[in-house]
Amino acid sequence: MKNKFLFVLLLLTSISVICFCGTFFYVKNTDKQNTDDSIVVMTSCNPVYLATVNVVGDIDGVTVQNLSQPTTGCLHDYTLTTEDMKNLSEADVLVVNGGGMEGYLEDVIEAYPSLTIIDTFESVEDSYPVIIEDEDEAEESHTHGVESEEHHHDSGANSHIWMSEAIYAGQVQAIAEGLGQIDAADKAAYDSNAATFLSVMDSQIDMQGLDEELAGTNVAVLHEAFAYTAQSLGTNVVATMDLDEERQVSAGEVSAFIDSINENDVKIVFAEYDYGHAMGELITEQTDAKVVYLETLVHGDYSGLDYITVLNKNYALIKNSL
Repeated sequence: MKNKFLFVLLLLTSISVICFCGTFFYVKNTDKQNTDDSIVVMTSCNPVYLATVNVVGDIDGVTVQNLSQPTTGCLHDYTLTTEDMKNLSEADVLVVNGGGMEGYLEDVIEAYPSLTIIDTFESVEDSYPVIIEDEDEAEESHTHGVESEEHHHDSGANSHIWMSEAIYAGQVQAIAEGLGQIDAADKAAYDSNAATFLSVMDSQIDMQGLDEELAGTNVAVLHEAFAYTAQSLGTNVVATMDLDEERQVSAGEVSAFIDSINENDVKIVFAEYDYGHAMGELITEQTDAKVVYLETLVHGDYSGLDYITVLNKNYALIKNSL
């Protein structure tokens, strides 16, 4: 009887200890989650990532990650992976270029309705000269509008706005403003970092006098992104052929493009090498225009000042072609 009493006593004591430990560790874990004020900011593409890391700088507790990894495909057609969806589930903010660039955005909004989205296109489209394609070109464009009311844009908009340093500056400011609304405690730091980056852009981006040398001249482009390069230089785009891995070009289109170059005395054609090289060789054979292969900033090494480095490289290539 005595042994039975001791057994029951020990059993009750063990249960009490286990319950206490379980409660203790539950409370500890809960406290850790409740006191974790870190912010995970996800970005949709390399240009937006570069802007965001410069806005965030070294602010404590804010992490920036890029969603789409370097790829040879078009951002319009980027498909979210399982890893992407996992990362989004852990993110507090998603910063996007917008304007239809992220074709998957509707799916993200549906899957994560509480995820805060900073749409930079939406923030700058009323303040900067966003290029609108002709209706015929818009029908062939990969610019897909997002159906949600807050993120719908005209499908005729050229969403490669980061290629204009003036519009990109607006994107930087939009990101600083958006993050400041989410993280009010660090608003001043976001604004200060953005101002510093814009100052560096202003002092280090070197057009090498091309904005004066080429102002008013006619150019052609083989990637719609470079319409913004032409805009920055003050040139006139008289022919556009937006090439990518899915674009099927007819003989009639090629002929009309070549004719436009010859008829408008085009001396320079801006192209992207992966998709424009074959057409570029044809242009070189049949016209007096020089084809310059530029970068769209979709790819990069994710270093903070890579935006400035790539733009300067593009301008140097154009200058050398002259």
